[in-house]
Amino acid sequence: MKRIFSILLMLLLVIPALGTTTFAGNTVKAKATESSTYFDGEQRNLNGFNISNNNYFRLRDLAEYFSGTSSQFDITWNKANNAIEIITGQAYTPEKKTTSNYYSRNKNYAATLSNSKVLVNGQLQSITAYNIDDNNYFQLRDLAGKIPFDIEFDVQSDRISLFSKIPDHAYRVKTAAVVESNGESSYFPRWKSTASSYLVNNKDGTVSVIEANKEFTIETYNEKYELTGNKSIPFELPVFGGFFSGEKYNYIAFGQENREENDSKEVIRIVRYDKSFNRVDSVSVKGGESYTVSPFDSGSGSMAEAGDTLVFHTSRTRYTTEDKLNHQSQLTIIVNTKSMTVTNDLGRFQKNHVSHSFDQYVLFDGAAHVLVDHGDAYPRSIVLNKGDGASYNEVDLFNIPGKIGANATGVSIGGFELSSANYIVAMNSVDHSLVKEYTSYEMVGLETDQRDVMLSVLPKSNLSSTSVNHITLAKYVGTNLIASIPKLVKITDDKMMVLWQEFDKENHPGDLKYVLIDGAGKATSDIQTIKHFALSECSPIISGDKIIWYTNNKGSRVFYSIPLN
Repeated sequence: MKRIFSILLMLLLVIPALGTTTFAGNTVKAKATESSTYFDGEQRNLNGFNISNNNYFRLRDLAEYFSGTSSQFDITWNKANNAIEIITGQAYTPEKKTTSNYYSRNKNYAATLSNSKVLVNGQLQSITAYNIDDNNYFQLRDLAGKIPFDIEFDVQSDRISLFSKIPDHAYRVKTAAVVESNGESSYFPRWKSTASSYLVNNKDGTVSVIEANKEFTIETYNEKYELTGNKSIPFELPVFGGFFSGEKYNYIAFGQENREENDSKEVIRIVRYDKSFNRVDSVSVKGGESYTVSPFDSGSGSMAEAGDTLVFHTSRTRYTTEDKLNHQSQLTIIVNTKSMTVTNDLGRFQKNHVSHSFDQYVLFDGAAHVLVDHGDAYPRSIVLNKGDGASYNEVDLFNIPGKIGANATGVSIGGFELSSANYIVAMNSVDHSLVKEYTSYEMVGLETDQRDVMLSVLPKSNLSSTSVNHITLAKYVGTNLIASIPKLVKITDDKMMVLWQEFDKENHPGDLKYVLIDGAGKATSDIQTIKHFALSECSPIISGDKIIWYTNNKGSRVFYSIPLN
């Protein structure tokens, strides 16, 4: 949807005049504009003017606010040619600080026609401009396609929205409701929380954005990324615990606190919906059978299905123990979807017990389900369990140094997938040799939490920690950049993609990076770079012949895609 949005009012810019001459007798009245102005979703206070029912703004303000984006540009003044020269794609060089003028909305100002020339990348442009108080004002609608950037105008709110240029294979889209930001950052939490944004391939050429904020919302987009439908579902219990799109049904987990430790209180409800999100039925878990005080606590939660079996691998804080504490651990719920009943023991210590479990993943490998947890105590590792609920084979994929129960571990999981011969976990890790001590809050000795992007690969044929292969895909420790937690996308059984976002040490986003790997985790391509793409909490999916995801940022939603051909 790369296009310049049509608007109902003409927008213009202003540039320092620097030797401007004007045509005598071409003076018109100008008033300070009352329209609010937003750059990439953020409101900016600008000196703008309305002339003959059209709005005008400073070009240097535009250059400043678009700096660092795909629409950045620099400005120079060519005195000899009486020309303002715009160079697109270059970082803006700010002018020397000058006193900002105040303009009253109740006063008329004189605007005279300017004859200064405007060149964009050396090409002369035909742009009408006015001069007010020795500043030149140029038509924004003319420059929008030349710099370029996008424009929207909301008549009801009198709001002008300017957006940086959308890169190739990206699409800014409409939404049915106000969006909440879900972009990646360079911050690594000690424990995960339930994801609130999902993307689903509906297998009919459409995709649905699924979000859980104050309510559960579904927004559907066609192949052109046009919004074609939306629906909302109220929470059945106050805490959201996860979403899963199965083969025939959709599932949403809700929960509620049980601080009173009431054995008969419902703490988790897994609700089943048809593919149009009409409620079908549900299954409940009580406090007494699961020893649950706080469901989904300090974990992410994940669901998977095979035939009539659904596994919800999540977390909980348990009933008070003899030490008067409420300990956190994983909680694995196995559901027979024919009868919608729980079939496994949910007790205090399940066969696949992990404490504390700060991240959870589940996939099926044939009839067995495979679980991955990020544990900081028992065990203190990235740990895999394969089994059926009654018994499991446990393998430490990545042992974490430090004392038992120290919440700061220096590692994070970003994805878990199965290839034809291996289990593959995408993760990151600090250089643990630099850490002097692990505490509940920090890793003593690290000035910056920088982590290398890596894989832990376990052969299906040898479920032993000695057979795990650790593969470093990209090194960031000791550099001036920080890499986000990586994403892992399965393309085929033996072809996957690992993606991550770069940031500087001030958390300013940089390039998106990705690399293709084979079924053994070996890189099959060089690391690729895409500028001005933004990863988010939403896990990328396969749609047709491309990988896609969406990112909400500052009130705007953008779909990003990477062609697979």
